[in-house]
Amino acid sequence: MNLSLPKNIQIWGLTGGIGAGKTLAAGFFREAGFCVINLDSLGHNILSTDSSLHPELRQIFGDSIFLEGVLKKVIIREIIFKDSQKREALENLLHPKIWKLFESEVAEQAQQGATLFLCEAALLIEHHHATTFPRLIVVIADTNTRRHRVVVRDHMSPNLFDEILKTQTTDDNRRAVATHLLFNVGTQEALSKSVKKLLEKWKKDKVI
Repeated sequence: MNLSLPKNIQIWGLTGGIGAGKTLAAGFFREAGFCVINLDSLGHNILSTDSSLHPELRQIFGDSIFLEGVLKKVIIREIIFKDSQKREALENLLHPKIWKLFESEVAEQAQQGATLFLCEAALLIEHHHATTFPRLIVVIADTNTRRHRVVVRDHMSPNLFDEILKTQTTDDNRRAVATHLLFNVGTQEALSKSVKKLLEKWKKDKVI
């Protein structure tokens, strides 16, 4: 990142494996006053709105990702979790645009008075951003719990979940680089309490 911001601006990372509950945790941080920017959502928005990418997307994936001229992101998702070369090509295409948009959003929100930011993304660690932020919050849950959540929530097949899981790092690796861990194996209320406890600690330590 190449941000020139006041010293009172803090940007931290938030990540976790598929189905761990990072977006749920992000919502609790948002309720506490954090400005949460989801990199995955930025990427989806870019794919949906930037038609200038279509020629390069056709080069990577072929015409099958378009149905009646409309880009179908669900087809891209199914391809990239089975084809690492195409996944890497897509990442190389999107990531510079995602980070540029992230920086723009941070700057815009900072001008409006925001001082606490969370950068939420599924693959911060995998894409070597574990040390980009001074604090990295990792949401942890066991694989079986995560699989059940995703299959029920997204109507995803267990096989596709397992394919996605292969593209992500392990919880052991996440623990190794995390500055803070949030365990999410119970209820939403339990995770909310964990977030509040962490916020209370930060306030006591004058981190926020």
